Amino acid sequence: MPQNNFKECRLNCLTCGIFLLKFEAVYTTIACALLAVLLLNGWLMYFQLKKRREDSSADYKWLFDGIPTPMYIYDDQTFGFLAVNDAAVEQYGYTREEFLQLKITDIRPKEEIPALLKFHEDPPEGHVNAGRWLHMNKSGQRFFVSVYTHFTLFEGKGARQALIVNIDEKMRAEQIVSEKSAELEHMLDSITDGFYALNSRWEVTFINKAAEQALSCTREKVIGKNLWDFFPRSREGRFYEEYQRAMLERVSVHFEEIYAPLGVWGSMNVYPTNDGIAVYFVDITKQKKIQEKIYNDGQNLRAIINNTRDLIWSVDREFKIITGNQAFWERVKKLTGKNEDEVTNADFKQEKVNFFFESFERSFKGDAFSIVRQREFNGRQIYEQLNFNPIRDLHNEVIGVNCFLRDITESQEYLHKTEDQNKRLREIAWIQSHHVRAPLARILGLAQLCELEDSPNAQIIPMLKQSADELDQMIMEITMLTSAFMDHGENARAALPGQIIRENQQQ
Repeated sequence: MPQNNFKECRLNCLTCGIFLLKFEAVYTTIACALLAVLLLNGWLMYFQLKKRREDSSADYKWLFDGIPTPMYIYDDQTFGFLAVNDAAVEQYGYTREEFLQLKITDIRPKEEIPALLKFHEDPPEGHVNAGRWLHMNKSGQRFFVSVYTHFTLFEGKGARQALIVNIDEKMRAEQIVSEKSAELEHMLDSITDGFYALNSRWEVTFINKAAEQALSCTREKVIGKNLWDFFPRSREGRFYEEYQRAMLERVSVHFEEIYAPLGVWGSMNVYPTNDGIAVYFVDITKQKKIQEKIYNDGQNLRAIINNTRDLIWSVDREFKIITGNQAFWERVKKLTGKNEDEVTNADFKQEKVNFFFESFERSFKGDAFSIVRQREFNGRQIYEQLNFNPIRDLHNEVIGVNCFLRDITESQEYLHKTEDQNKRLREIAWIQSHHVRAPLARILGLAQLCELEDSPNAQIIPMLKQSADELDQMIMEITMLTSAFMDHGENARAALPGQIIRENQQQ
């Protein structure tokens, strides 16, 4: 039994060994097969990656060359061009081969190179906007560009890639706008009227020199400031209301107002703009003061001419009434039943108008004269003195007539009474000088003929003679006083203007 078991064991071991040998051979075969598969897959993956890299490189090159914006790659140490795309070739005018012989300093004006070198002293690796630069093409023509650059690898070496945006037209347009703005600013500064602009936040964006002077401020201090904060009392009056209306309703407004703190009057013109309002104003402070003086003078003159019952008025060359005092308009109201703003020449009787028109025409020729007019009113004779004086302008041209009418009825009546008194005084004087003095003269003559020695009344005759002399002297004094009184009456009459309806020209 043991021997048989041993034999069986050996047989089993031999069988197992043969199995293991066979298994090892199979395993080796499988391992080799697997290794071959892995190697094959590795090669396949390598070739696929290589193809993908080649395809990616081709795609990148296609994208680099096909983009319509100029691009180039340059060595950030030597500044030499490493690659350029088609758009760069077209913009700068160099062939690709010529480009690769150049450096980035060759496409810039000399004055730009120091700034370029400074930028490359410590350039950032990420994408960066390098700013605006001035480039030039092969023909030397200069143009403005914006440069965007970043660090990259090119054929295993460090390099920088740049994208160039031509902004020359934009810059030229901005330059034109800037020049026009400067020209407009200069023009606004040269005008003598004030101008300033506000944005929608009421901030001052521009102010000219005239406005600075009128508002006692400087543009350095007021630009960017809120108008209502900088001039706190400007909300008074109509400023805020009218500015607000122009801002919100987008309409132009015009008004006159005074800025009380400075005592400055302005004729304000406010216009809406795209982002606020523009204010154009004229300093009318002097005009306002002149107007105030004219008004005050007019009021004083009106007070003077209204302080009389005489009629005072003026007409222009069209015979239209310019002005009149209160007494005149009261007379007009009484004659026509109309107020001063309603009456016309047609409201007066034609014969009266003709009389005045003839006098106006004479005064239009430069004559200054007076007339005494007689008319009947309520059975009483009325006498009126009328003066006509031409009104002249700065060029000494007659532009109207000033008229003055005074009722001189009382003085005329007094004159008539005086004339009657003078007539009676003349009669008295004649009686005194002839009727009274003649007998007295005879008495004096007879007294001279008497002989005092033979007369029994020798003492009486000298006394009679002395009394006669005294009476003669008294008669002479009465005659002289009467003549003086009559002369005074004549002078008073001569002081009155002319006779009735007779014209006396004034000197």
